[in-house]
Amino acid sequence: MRPSRLPKKQAWNRGQVVGQKRAFTPADLAQIEARLREQANWHDLALLSFGLDTMFRASDLLTTQVWQVQYRQGPVRSMIARRQRKTSAIVNPVLTPSTRRYLQRWIEHSGKAPEHYLFTRTKSIDAPPITRPHYAEMIKAWAASLGYDPVEFSSHSIRRSKPAHMYWAGEDIALISRLLGHKSIANTVEYLGITQHKAEMAALRHSLMRGL
Repeated sequence: MRPSRLPKKQAWNRGQVVGQKRAFTPADLAQIEARLREQANWHDLALLSFGLDTMFRASDLLTTQVWQVQYRQGPVRSMIARRQRKTSAIVNPVLTPSTRRYLQRWIEHSGKAPEHYLFTRTKSIDAPPITRPHYAEMIKAWAASLGYDPVEFSSHSIRRSKPAHMYWAGEDIALISRLLGHKSIANTVEYLGITQHKAEMAALRHSLMRGL
């Protein structure tokens, strides 16, 4: 007699439509930064700031090594070049002064050498980088600390935050698309959820009920 098969465990979100993950607003990021500064958490400050400036996917962000961001035993670079793993497109992120300072502080604090991975948390300096699931959990924890539902956030929340802010601040979508390494502006519009947001705002402007 053949043993009966156990029923397959269903995913918690089966049947639900999973949309784009939310981006953090400048006000959200200011709160996260202030909290991390109070904790003197230079690793997370460097990771957050670098992730925002580079707009890297997690696969590129977490595998960054010291030599890619710092001149040999010198200052942190203001611009870097990186070939994206997913698309093979080369992007040239610009690092803002605050990001360079956080990176410099973390590199000095951790004692990392050029060949070491940047983001290894509290492991030994030559350890492998933190994993993507660990990175996602960090972001969800930041979201929860702000009172958000962490399910709405992921690693893409960091990748999308700066380009979304730049777009709504009036920057050219073509320039933003170039920074993200997208093949077309249409991809960028879709990725940032621009059309969806405009549709939602249009719907809110046309209420057909008076309400209570």
